[in-house]
Amino acid sequence: MVIWSADPSRDESVERRLSENKARGTLAVLLLRANRFVTQAQMSQLLWDTPPDSARSNIRSYVARVRKALDLADLGVSRLSSVKRCGPSDGGSYSLRVEPMELDADVFVRLVRRAGEEARAGAVARAAAMLRLALGLWRGDAGHADLAVADSLRAQLDALNQLRLVAQEDLLSLQLRLGEHRLLIPEIRGLLTEHQMREGLWAQLMRAHYRSGDIGGALNAYKEYWRVLDRNLGVQPGPMLQQLYRSILDRDDESV
Repeated sequence: MVIWSADPSRDESVERRLSENKARGTLAVLLLRANRFVTQAQMSQLLWDTPPDSARSNIRSYVARVRKALDLADLGVSRLSSVKRCGPSDGGSYSLRVEPMELDADVFVRLVRRAGEEARAGAVARAAAMLRLALGLWRGDAGHADLAVADSLRAQLDALNQLRLVAQEDLLSLQLRLGEHRLLIPEIRGLLTEHQMREGLWAQLMRAHYRSGDIGGALNAYKEYWRVLDRNLGVQPGPMLQQLYRSILDRDDESV
């Protein structure tokens, strides 16, 4: 998770103030609930599966780190607001102000939505360009190892990761439509090293091989996926992939 400062020379200092995993987790909580007040009690449940007795004092320390990082990144601008008490058991609350389209996650979602509209309108090249812009905003997975949060918050971050994967698959589909078959094979293989159970990726790999004239590679990809499923789940590929396999056997260009 990165905060870009108004002056790039301050980026390293900003990052040092967010070097602790829980401080980054606190920033994640505030960003996922941007422009809303989050109580200490709510933050505690999102930062720890089992909050420690010192949760509230720890949260105050983490918020102070985030505040210093934000103040350094954007001198003279107050981003983080706090209220000492929201209720008898809340212990205070915090709100991080984020302007429209200032958060990369928001820009990503907007670009993915626009890409879908362009694709449905038949503007394949423009849709692909928008998805490339959207995916270019990512710098590693959301909620990776240097972010300490509870499972409930990590599930929200994983939802963003899943949306990123869907966008990657959508871009691959558009690139296939644009005739970039051979170029896609190593890229799809790279995604499969991390997502080997993703049937849609195997289908795109089969299509990329077939449309490159490599019938054997397409058939072998299907058999490889069959072995992966059998080894891990003891099941066969689904109906969609089975139909694609038959279409490849029949050299049915229209269906592949």
